[in-house]
Amino acid sequence: MKNAKEYDMKRQRVESSFVPLLVIAFLIGTMYQVTHSEDAHFSFDTLFPQNSYSRATEQCIKVWGAWDKLLCFKSSSPVQITRTLDSSLGQLVLAHTILGSVSQSEKQPLTEQLHYMSRVIGTVADRFLKLPHIDAERRACLQKQIDKIKKIIQEKLQG
Repeated sequence: MKNAKEYDMKRQRVESSFVPLLVIAFLIGTMYQVTHSEDAHFSFDTLFPQNSYSRATEQCIKVWGAWDKLLCFKSSSPVQITRTLDSSLGQLVLAHTILGSVSQSEKQPLTEQLHYMSRVIGTVADRFLKLPHIDAERRACLQKQIDKIKKIIQEKLQG
């Protein structure tokens, strides 16, 4: 009889310590499922989508910033200058491609957006003229991309 009482007491202690652990495990599992559920997918891009003009302007602003760094830090190595210029060329090509592929279904930009983009690409062109030590091929490619972007913006402003 004494063994039965001891057994019951041990069982009650185990059950009483097991229930809170079970509840904690359940709560952790529920919190994990809620935080990783597919229904609640909130990101900045889905809540505030950018239009093509904003994305193209963003690429031009990145070029502006990179070229400002080159102009401020005159002691950049030739390798760093080459990488920056090649990266800038890629960003300008991306901006040109984005502007060139704007679909008719996309909402037309506000004229303020186009004027802002025109000012940004104008500043990029000014910075380009101040960049030292650019070989002729890169200079021609960069100038060509800047001119193409300016042309598309002017067409959009006129049309």
